[in-house]
Amino acid sequence: MTEYKVSFRYARAVLELAEEQNLSDTIYQDLDFVRRTLKSSFQLKLFTINPIIQEWRKVKAYKAIFENKISSLTLNFLVFIIRKRRSNLIESIAEQFILQYNELKNRKFVEIQSAVELNEDLKTKAVAKINTLINKTIIPDFKINPHLKGGILIKVDDWVYDGSIKNQLEHLHKQLIEGKQI
Repeated sequence: MTEYKVSFRYARAVLELAEEQNLSDTIYQDLDFVRRTLKSSFQLKLFTINPIIQEWRKVKAYKAIFENKISSLTLNFLVFIIRKRRSNLIESIAEQFILQYNELKNRKFVEIQSAVELNEDLKTKAVAKINTLINKTIIPDFKINPHLKGGILIKVDDWVYDGSIKNQLEHLHKQLIEGKQI
């Protein structure tokens, strides 16, 4: 079975359990914290995915690292995953959980790039406009892209809205070459 399928199933199972116990928000925060910790610590990631390291050592390490930082349900879930010899999938399971949780809560991650830092008013307007377009609550990720000369670039999954000045000038140039009226 592929990594995606296994991760998807474990994430679905823990999400269903969390929903039953009204702990989905807590588990979301916990698994996001675990995912970010694994991404930021190359040594912990290597330790986690290494099949030579015994499970009891991994359990001991995870308890030492996360015991007072995440809920007992999440920690027990991580211990279960480690004991099932699936510790190499912890990061992938956490990512799948986050995706499934956001789908359940009708939320969507949106990357918004601009040439300069947007003020709060523009950020609020952009978020409101995107909310109406995709009919979901968005979780914006504002980034500064120095390669944009001006305008805005919005990424939602595979869809990209390019409202940059460079794109608008290229579109205008194409219309002029094709002889279309502007």
